[in-house]
Amino acid sequence: MLNRKTPPIQAHNGHIEVKKAQELILPNGIKLLTINAGTQEVSRTEFIFNAGTRFQKKVLTSRGAITMLTEGTATLSSMQIAEQFDFYGSYVEQSADRDFGGLTLFSLNKFLPQSLDLVEKVLKTPTYPEKEIQTYRVKGKQTLQVELGKVSTLVRQKFFDTIFGANHPYGEFASPEDYDKVEQADLLDFQQKHISSSNCTIILAGKISNNEVALIERLFGQENWGKPHQTDFSLPSMPQTFEQKHWVEKADAVQSAIRVGRRMFPRTHPDFPGMAVLNTILGGYFGSRLMKNLREDKGYTYGVSSGLAPLRESGFWVTGAEVGAEFTLPALEQIYLEINRLRTEPIPSEELSLVRNYLLGEALRTFDGPFATAETITSLFEYNDLDYSFLHNMLDTIHNITSKDLMELANKYLKPADLIECVAGSVSNM
Repeated sequence: MLNRKTPPIQAHNGHIEVKKAQELILPNGIKLLTINAGTQEVSRTEFIFNAGTRFQKKVLTSRGAITMLTEGTATLSSMQIAEQFDFYGSYVEQSADRDFGGLTLFSLNKFLPQSLDLVEKVLKTPTYPEKEIQTYRVKGKQTLQVELGKVSTLVRQKFFDTIFGANHPYGEFASPEDYDKVEQADLLDFQQKHISSSNCTIILAGKISNNEVALIERLFGQENWGKPHQTDFSLPSMPQTFEQKHWVEKADAVQSAIRVGRRMFPRTHPDFPGMAVLNTILGGYFGSRLMKNLREDKGYTYGVSSGLAPLRESGFWVTGAEVGAEFTLPALEQIYLEINRLRTEPIPSEELSLVRNYLLGEALRTFDGPFATAETITSLFEYNDLDYSFLHNMLDTIHNITSKDLMELANKYLKPADLIECVAGSVSNM
């Protein structure tokens, strides 16, 4: 009989194979990265563009242009597009963040020609019909108005405003009124300039053969498409923050949303791997110190976490939680207590070993199958210019970083004087 009181033996051979993508440059200059893996006749095709919100001249232009790619083309309506993808059992999703925008297609290989033919129309000839834009305006405005009633949204906006500046591309947020200003001409202009062959990288993953590669080249890699455009990667300077504590009043809120963090660095920084390990110990997984303290011991919150988030030209570290209003100050006190412990107390070897095993397991998961590998390669391409040494450095850091190293990082980057505190809630309920 299996004795469930005895945990399984932990074992790891210390080696994780980093699967590299095969790189091809198509005739029109598009970089095609292919990952041939898996046993099922399925594929994932991702089109990545330097088309994030940092490149827009008008708020909501990037997100609107990318979100509405499937709302109509020169020959197909939004309903026809949806019906055809559904008929072939394919699925598309669009995404737009601060730096990048794109579209990802999931398809059976036998229907990849038809599905990619549809994607070609969506990317090259979207029309942004006025009827669909009006729907986008109304739904987007209503959704944002609802979100702005949540303390989590208010504190997130205040945090980004504080560390990057409200007028900086990394700190900018839309208002409900901005949806009324979304215009077809702006979306078409952004699409033509940024959704183009000169601004595109394609990642193809799955059970891939020369047929799928040839199909990509035929539809997207022969002629130039979109307007020739020189992408401006420059960013305005980020403001220096002098005020550390910020409060956003939300009358009658029964919960407070807390964010404590600071501006950091992009993923190419040499201290990023070590800070990733340190963050995991503090609040980066379910067994973290913050979870044990604020959730399990004190019962202040259902969940608390911390994260190290890279941007292409910057980054930030933040810990956050939603707590009962009456626990706002005690929760903040415990967050700072846990941060201070990292700066003053060596991390026990048993805890560090547990976190090593957790992170190595997560690393294995990121290469578990062609689609997971494709997501890893995507993040590597976006934030490290496809420098595979980043992955090796990360694995080496997980294996070899010491308690002393982590304490030095905590004292370097988590000094209370360098941290920004933002809280959204009701003073009267505290």
